[in-house]
Amino acid sequence: MIDVTRLHHVSFAVADLDASKKFFGELIGFKELDRPAFGFRGAWYAIGDRQLHLIEQEGAGREVSGRISRSDHMALEVQDLDQVRQQLEAANVQYALGTNDDLGFSQIFCSDPDGHTIEFVRYF
Repeated sequence: MIDVTRLHHVSFAVADLDASKKFFGELIGFKELDRPAFGFRGAWYAIGDRQLHLIEQEGAGREVSGRISRSDHMALEVQDLDQVRQQLEAANVQYALGTNDDLGFSQIFCSDPDGHTIEFVRYF
């Protein structure tokens, strides 16, 4: 057994780093972190004491046609789902409401510019 203590970061390959930085940095509001001078474009963001790493890669991303993945996604716990909904609507980002209230939490799902599903969760 591997003695894992906690998750350090999640990494997404992105086709358009600038569009992804606008989504994660401006819309969601993640704080951008200093990143080593790798030989490729990317950005690192703080998510509490965890991180999101974006790596620009030609041809990255998925078809963004309103499909919300049930398997490949990142979930973010938030204080106020109404505020999330309002910000997504103001940015013209399509979203779907979750249907798992019987599990003790409400959800909103959307896709980032590359089609990665982002889930926002609020426990009752």
